[in-house]
This record gives sequence, structure tokens and C-alpha cells, in this order.
Amino acid sequence: MDGGAYRGRHSTVFRVGDRAIKRFKPGLEVNFRKEVYFLEKLQPYGFVPRLYGYDDRNLEIEMEFIEGQYIRDIDMGSEEGRKIVERCFEICYTLDRLGIQKEEMHRPDRHIIVRNGKPYFIDFERAHETSKPSNVTQFAVYVAKRLGVDFDDIKEVLGKYKLTYAEKDFEEILRKLGFRTPRPTVKD
Repeated sequence: MDGGAYRGRHSTVFRVGDRAIKRFKPGLEVNFRKEVYFLEKLQPYGFVPRLYGYDDRNLEIEMEFIEGQYIRDIDMGSEEGRKIVERCFEICYTLDRLGIQKEEMHRPDRHIIVRNGKPYFIDFERAHETSKPSNVTQFAVYVAKRLGVDFDDIKEVLGKYKLTYAEKDFEEILRKLGFRTPRPTVKD
């Protein structure tokens, strides 16, 4: 549907064919620049909309329009839903390793769109670079709430991950939430 408009607090997104034009409100140049910066930086990873161009003067970004389901509408208990959530965790881990804090991962309901089983992260206008990102831990709290997992069951491993950002601690978070099975140990 061409011409559809999606109004947010800081911008309006217009759909034109398979593209989206995101226009920021006057005075929000910093938000505009952040969005452009992170979309450019994350293009090689394939989990953000394709960036076609931007207009500094009009605070507009032209990008791929991602049509699909919001993460909030995904059944996390289904086999496909579980794969999508695991992929979202992998993306969050990538963001953490890159030192990028997205800022919406504790409530990502409208910041992750799933198209054909593939999650896309959108809206990077509030993102920033930091040595202590918390995308994985924020998303873990969100998923735990959705699945009815008691926070006390994951609190310790989340704290450990925040200290190390180690892959083994990341994998332990997924196991605690029921997304990975422990690898069998080999006995001598």
C-alpha cells in the first residue's frame, strides 16, 4: 500500500512501494544522524533495513520497507517462534560485541519486525556506542516475561554475562530460557 504513514514520537514513516521514507521532526537532527550512522554501520550484518540514501536538509532517510509481524505477535513457544527468538538473541549479542546499545530491547514489541521468518531490527535513533551494552540482558528479561520464566532463575547468569560478555555466558542465558540444550560432555 503506497502512501501509508506511520507516525512516531520523533518521526513519520511514509511507505512508497517497497521503500520507506522516515522524516524526522524539525530540531531532531541528532536523532536523524544517529539513525543514519547506525544503519550505515550495520548494513553488512543484514538485520537492518537496506539503506538507500538520506537527505540532511529535510532530515529524511530512504530505506527498505520491512513488512511483516512485530515480535510481540510471534508465538515464542512454536518451533518457528523459537528459531526467531534465538536469532534475535544472536543479533543482540552481535550488537553487544560491537558496543552498540539499541535502548529498546527491554520492550522491543515494535522494534523487531519478522519477515519470512527473519527478524529485522528497526529504529536506531536512540542507539549509542558504549563499553557496557545491555541488549542481550534486556531482551532476556523481555523473553522471560513473555514465557513466564521467573527472573530469579536467570538473574545470576545475566549478571555474569554483564561482567564478561563471554559466549559461554551468552549460551547459558539461552539454556536457562530453554532455547539451547546443554552439549553432551565427553567422558574419557
